Amino acid sequence: MARPNFIMINLPIIIKTPGSKDFRTIIQDTGEDGFAVLAPGSDELVLAPGRVVEVACNRQDARYEFTTKVQRYLPGEPPLYYLAYPDDYRRIQARSHVRAKAALEFRYAVWLKDDWPYRPPRPHKRGVTVDISGGGAQLVLRDPVEVGDLLYLELHLPGRRRHMPMRLAGRVKRVAPREIDGVTRYEVGVAFEGISERQEDQIIAFVFQRLLEERRQRS
Repeated sequence: MARPNFIMINLPIIIKTPGSKDFRTIIQDTGEDGFAVLAPGSDELVLAPGRVVEVACNRQDARYEFTTKVQRYLPGEPPLYYLAYPDDYRRIQARSHVRAKAALEFRYAVWLKDDWPYRPPRPHKRGVTVDISGGGAQLVLRDPVEVGDLLYLELHLPGRRRHMPMRLAGRVKRVAPREIDGVTRYEVGVAFEGISERQEDQIIAFVFQRLLEERRQRS
């Protein structure tokens, strides 16, 4: 099986086993079918070949969790446990809900339940974001929507090519009417659904770039 790109030498990881304390260690080597971690310096944890363990590690803005098996134990200096590469893993975006203020214009339409997720509607209405994160956004709309509606959004994220809008689906979580310049508008909070890992990464990169710019302006 292929080595996941987040597994690399010197990466700290946590190994969890039922009935034992969590074991914090570090990756010492990577091979074709598995990776080696530094074994504890005492008998506090013994991992027999074939034992199933839970592994967790953090890389920059994401946490990875997976289940794998112990391949073998290699005594020596240092002593090592060899673990198999996982067939699958969970990626948890640790900073997906960090928000930045951003007034981004977008087009949108309500996505009908029978059309989700394969037939997006034509985005014929306009709105603007108040803030955005990897997990959702605060919007201002001219027309009312209902909590539970799914909105199809097309927006141009700064740094992307203008002719390639980002296409997103946002589930309405809250709606609040507001008087803005004597006109009723609707502040709408949405949580993104079906967002790809690439889209989430692009939004988070934009958010932290915007936060960095704000910090520079205040200094």
